[in-house]
Amino acid sequence: MKKKDKKKNPSGINLALTIVLGIFISIMTITLFNLIVTYFYEEPKYESFCNNDIDAQSIMKYNSGWNLCNNCTFSKDLQTQIDSCSKQGGMPLYNYDEKGCATEMKECNFCNKNFEIAIKTYDKNTFFIYAAIGFSLIVVGLFISVLLIQIIFLPAGAFLVIEAALKNFDDKLYIIITFSLLIIAAILLALKKLR
Repeated sequence: MKKKDKKKNPSGINLALTIVLGIFISIMTITLFNLIVTYFYEEPKYESFCNNDIDAQSIMKYNSGWNLCNNCTFSKDLQTQIDSCSKQGGMPLYNYDEKGCATEMKECNFCNKNFEIAIKTYDKNTFFIYAAIGFSLIVVGLFISVLLIQIIFLPAGAFLVIEAALKNFDDKLYIIITFSLLIIAAILLALKKLR
C-alpha cells in the first residue's frame, strides 16, 4: 500500500524535479514547434519582392553628381507623379540627367507594399497555426493525468497561443475575438475536467 501512495503523491524532491524537468521540456517543445512552423512555412523575404539593385545605376549617378544636383530645377509634373505614387503606397524610381537631377519618374515600384501585404498574410496564417497547436496542447494537458505531461503541455500551449497573438498584433479585433473563444473553450474544458 505504501508504494502505491508514493507513486500517487510524489515526494518533495521528486515533485521539484518533475517541475524543473517539465519546464525545461516545455521550453524545448515551444522551440520545436517554432522550428517546425518556420521550416515548413517560411516567412516572406524582402529580397524576393524588392531587388536591391532596383535603381543602383541611377543612385550611383545621382551620388556622383551630388554637388551638381543642387542646381536641379523643380518640376511640378514630376512632383505630381511622385505624390500620386506615394499615395498608392509605391516607391518612385527616376530617370536622371547627366548632372544627377531627376528628370522624370521611370516607374512607381510597389515592391514594399507587396512585401507588407505578404507579411500580413503570413502573420495571420501563423496566428492560426500557433493558436491551433497551442490550444491542442492545452487540451491534451488538461485531460492527461500524468503531472509531467501537464507541466509540459499546459505552459507550452499557453505560450504558443500568446506568441500567435504577438505575431499578429496589428489585427486587434481579430485577436480579441479569437482569444475570447479560446479562453471560453479552455475554461469550459477545465471546468469539465475538474468536476
